[in-house]
Amino acid sequence: MRLPAPLTVLAASEQIAALRAAAGAPWIEGARLLPLELHETITDAHLFGAGILVVQVDPTVPGSMDRVERVRALRPDLPQIVALESADLRLVRTLVRQGVADVVSLPLSPEELLQVVIAVMEVQSAKDGSRAGLAPLIAVTRALGGGGATTLVTHLAASFADPEADKPNVCLLDLDIQYGRAAEVLGLSPKRNLADLLEAGDRLDASLLGSVAAPHASGVAVIAAPAEIVPLESIDAEQLRRAIDLARQEFDFVFIDFPSNLTNWNLSILAEADGIVMLAEQTIASLRQARRRLDLFRSVGIDRRIVSVVVNRMERRLFGTISLADVEKALDHPVLCGLHADGQSIAVAQDQGILVRQVRAKSAYAADVAKLADTLRPRLEGGAGL
Repeated sequence: MRLPAPLTVLAASEQIAALRAAAGAPWIEGARLLPLELHETITDAHLFGAGILVVQVDPTVPGSMDRVERVRALRPDLPQIVALESADLRLVRTLVRQGVADVVSLPLSPEELLQVVIAVMEVQSAKDGSRAGLAPLIAVTRALGGGGATTLVTHLAASFADPEADKPNVCLLDLDIQYGRAAEVLGLSPKRNLADLLEAGDRLDASLLGSVAAPHASGVAVIAAPAEIVPLESIDAEQLRRAIDLARQEFDFVFIDFPSNLTNWNLSILAEADGIVMLAEQTIASLRQARRRLDLFRSVGIDRRIVSVVVNRMERRLFGTISLADVEKALDHPVLCGLHADGQSIAVAQDQGILVRQVRAKSAYAADVAKLADTLRPRLEGGAGL
C-alpha cells in the first residue's frame, strides 16, 4: 500500500530507526522519514514536498512545543499530526486549538500511525470536496526567466475568453509578484492589484474581487501583480488561496502567471492546479532547468499527467538545433506543441497593449496559441486536467 498524500515524519533518531525497521509495513516505503532531535529547528527543507506531517514534540523540552507554530508559519495549509510520549486531555485540546489535525502516541507504531494518517486524509478529502465545482485553474510557468510565459498566458487566457459576454468570463491572476507585467502587456493600468486582495482579510468578497480585476477587451479580467516589489516569503498563503478560490467561483477559467522562483506557498498552488503549462526552449540551459522543475513537481506529488510542456520560439532547422524529439528525450516527458517565434509582432503588440493577432492577422504564433487552446479546452472542461 502507498499513501496518496506524501507523508513526512520528523522524529528523534531512535523513533525513525524503529519505524524503518518495522516489519509488515510496506507503506512506510512511500513515506519520508527524517531524524530530527527535539532541540533541532524545523526548516523549509524538512517540509519540502510534504502532504501530511507527523512531528514529535515533548512538553518537557524547552522550545519543542513551538514546532507546531513553526510549521504553521512555514506551511499554513499542511496537516499536522503531533507525536507525543504521553498527553493529557488538556494538552490535546490545546494542540487541537492550535490547528493540529490529530495526535499519535510514542513510540511510533506503524499500525496506529497508518490509522491516524488515513483518518486525517479522509478529513482533507472532505475539505477538498467542498471545493468541487470551482472553475478550472491553469498555471503557466517557465523553465527560465524571460521564456515568454507572460506572453503565452495573456494570449492563452484571451483564447478561452468570450469578448461578447456581458462581463469577463476568464480571470488572469499575475502571481509574479516582484516582476509581473501581465496588465502592462495588455495595455491596462489598474488602480488596484493583488496586494489589495491580500490585505483585505475578512473583507475579501466578490465585490472587492470585481473592483480589483481589470477588464480587457478580449474578455479577460486581469488581477495585476503588486505595484511595489515585496519579498516572496511575505505572502499570506491562506489569504491568497481564498482569493484564488473566490476567482474560481466568479469566472469560468482562472489562469495564473507564475514567477520563476518557486516557494512553498506557490508550489502548494501548483499542486491544486487542474493543469500546468510549462514553457521551455530548444537550448541546453532551458532544458536543464525544465528537467529540474519536472523532477521537483514529481517530488512534491504533482501528477505528471497534468503538466504540459510547450516549446517556445520553436525552430525547425535541419541542422544546428535541438529537435522536439530531442526535447522529449531530454525531459523524459512528452511535448504538447511548439510555438513559432514571432518576436517582431509580439514586441509591437506589447508596446501597444494589444494581442498579436491584432497586429498581424496571420501570425504563426497566434495560430499556434489558438491550436493550443483548442487542445486544452476539452480536457479542462471534461475535468481530466491537461
